[in-house]
This record gives sequence, C-alpha cells and structure tokens, in this order.
Amino acid sequence: MKGGWKGLLLFVINENSGNGRGKKIWATVEQQLRKRGTDYISVIADSESEANIQVSKHLQHGKLKAIAAIGGDGTLHSLLPILAAADLPFGLIPSGSGNDTARSLGIPKDPIQALDIILAGNTHAIDLLETSTDNGHRQLTLTAVAVGLDAAVADDVNKSGYKGWCNKLGLGSLAYVIGLLRALAKYKPRPLTVTIDGTVYEFKMGWLAAISNVSTYGGGLKICPNALPNDGQLHVCIVHSCSVLRMLLIFPTVLFGRHVRHRRFVTIVSGRAVAIQSHVPMLAFGDGEPAGQTPISATLNPRQLDFLIAASG
Repeated sequence: MKGGWKGLLLFVINENSGNGRGKKIWATVEQQLRKRGTDYISVIADSESEANIQVSKHLQHGKLKAIAAIGGDGTLHSLLPILAAADLPFGLIPSGSGNDTARSLGIPKDPIQALDIILAGNTHAIDLLETSTDNGHRQLTLTAVAVGLDAAVADDVNKSGYKGWCNKLGLGSLAYVIGLLRALAKYKPRPLTVTIDGTVYEFKMGWLAAISNVSTYGGGLKICPNALPNDGQLHVCIVHSCSVLRMLLIFPTVLFGRHVRHRRFVTIVSGRAVAIQSHVPMLAFGDGEPAGQTPISATLNPRQLDFLIAASG
C-alpha cells in the first residue's frame, strides 16, 4: 500500500508498556491525530485478552484499513494471531523496554516520527515464525524464540522488580544483563540437539539456542547479526561447550554481533524448519513471552504480515 493514509485506523494501546511510557506516548500521538484530522478509533484494555476481544469486534465491522499498536514486543506478540488472519497493514509506535521489532524494522523511537511512517502508508511483507510443542501448544513469534539460558533470563526479567527500574532509566537491555548474571548463578548447560532442515547438530554442553527472525533480541543484543525479517530464513545461534567464565567473556561481544567469531563456542545455522530437543526440558520464550519448553519446533511463515515501515530509497 502506498500513497499516504486513507481510511479508518485502529490504535491498540498498552498504557503500561515501558513502565507507563505507553500512556504518555498515546497522549502525544492522539493529539497529533486530531490535529491532522485522521480517522481513527482506539482500544485501551487492561489485559491482552480484553484487547484481543475488542480488536476482533472492530474487525467484524469490516471498516478498518489498518491496525497500529503503541507498545513493545510483548504487545505486538499478543496481537500476532489476529494480525496474521486479518490481512490488514500493521504499524507500530514503540513504547516497550526492548523494542527489538521496531529496531529491526527501522521504526524510530520518536512517536511522531513513527506516526509519520504509519500515515505515509508504505508497507513491506515480513516473515513470521511459528512454534509448536509436544503438548500441542502453537504460537506465532516475530522477533526470536529463546531456548535454554536466554529463556531462563527472560523468565527472571519478567518476574523481577528491576525491569521497571531499568525502563525508568531508558536502559531496557540492562535488565537482560542483570537477568543473565542472576541466571548464570544457578543455570547448568545440558545436552542439546538442534535439527535444521534435516541436518542434525549435537552439543554436549548446550547453554542456549536462539531461533531468530530479526537480528536482535533482549533489547538490542545482536544475537543473529545477519538475520532479516524478510529473508525467508530462520537463523539459529547456539552457544555451547564453554564454562561460565567463558560465557561472561563472550556475552559483551553479543552487543555488537562479534560473538559469531567465537566459532568453538558459537554455532550459527539457518534454514526454514528447526527442531530443538534436550534430555532435560528447557524453557522457551517467544518475543519475550512464554512459549513452552523443549522439545520445540519452529517453521517459517514467509511474508505473512504487512508492516507499515518507511519507504526504502
């Protein structure tokens, strides 16, 4: 879709995202929408389930031309099943702690600049990944599925009080660093099997396996530097065969994507179908939200979501 905005736009607002930053950003955005005379409606809900119910009701009327969200990766994650089925363009104004979706798609932090991109009406089809577990749980993910240590970190961060303080300081990735240090104190590596497009990789000491659709997770950690959300590939980073001390030495290099140089301890593979197994179940998180545990598989759903992003060139 090109040529500027025309039609009814639905905004879904997570006022609590970014430790309350979502509410402030919506006030700024709504003022601009009224000033510009944009035809819009909004959904502000106390829970993800309530938001989904309200969005579904609006979709039944058939008048919407696009949906946009003010929130973080978790807000978008909760909407993915509806968005994938709705076949409508989707825009994002980031207000979360990590904002890896916005970072990977070149969406600016400034809410008015992000709104300008939405109202310009330029879309680009991006891939999604879909996971399934042995108990039948299926889930769509846009950024990455973390398995093992990084999932344990995500679990600790989500349950913590320090995440809120990091958000107040504008340091979303700091929460991941704190969570990592806490998790390393008790986490033990375990045998891990990763199968990608039929090729099997065995690791006796598997720390983590990250299945990525974009280059970053955890608030900007470049876990799979070459991953693009429209390249038709799932990129997998496995960290293995190292001590806790080595993990601490490798971790800072993830900020710049230089961990891939540690080929003895870091393996990068790519494909369209991934399966991860372990003798002892390992937690899995998608877009920073619980996705079950191993064994878990992931497949690529190419070009499933039309995202409102800046025009290239």
